[in-house]
Amino acid sequence: MKYSSLDLGTVEAVFNKLGGLEGARAFLRGEQKLAPSQFERNEHGHIVFTFDSFDFLTGEQEVERLIAAGFRVSDWAKSCLTSKMSDGYDKNHRLIAGQYQIALMPTREIERDSDRTTDALRKRGIEKYGYEEPLAGIMPRIRESVSDKQMEEMGFSYIAGPHDPIKDSGGDPRVLGADRDGGGRWLYANWDRPGCRWDDGGAFAFFVPAS
Repeated sequence: MKYSSLDLGTVEAVFNKLGGLEGARAFLRGEQKLAPSQFERNEHGHIVFTFDSFDFLTGEQEVERLIAAGFRVSDWAKSCLTSKMSDGYDKNHRLIAGQYQIALMPTREIERDSDRTTDALRKRGIEKYGYEEPLAGIMPRIRESVSDKQMEEMGFSYIAGPHDPIKDSGGDPRVLGADRDGGGRWLYANWDRPGCRWDDGGAFAFFVPAS
């Protein structure tokens, strides 16, 4: 074998770079060319980036900051950010000042719609790649850091944070996400339970452990 030392992780990273199995087949047929990417990728082929966080912004301050900067915040996202319940944002999800590295794992890594659940995607990110479950506080920073144009170039219609769910004002569990649909840079909150299924057009955002 020409590449006897080739491991499965390297093979998967190459396939991710080419856009999965279909992208690799298109490349071999000469229908797809590799183009330089402006996004840094790790050994798994996942987009990674670093942002600076502010110190202990409350949920209400996050809402005020985003709206003042021209972002759109859905009513359910506002409800989660301002929740005063025991699982609320202020008590459990605020970031401290510092730098955070984030990895974006495409939801399409799980091919079957029926298998693409919150639990399965979270488990894949943590157990397969060694990422850490994020806090909801990463999502306002991701919304500020990643433009809709960049999300489109990444191939994502949404980026969701697989953090511990926050109950909205109706008592339903939700996770925060950035969405480029609907005529503006949205921060939204998606209804979430372990068995919820996600479409294949997005990404889950995880903490990358400090080396």
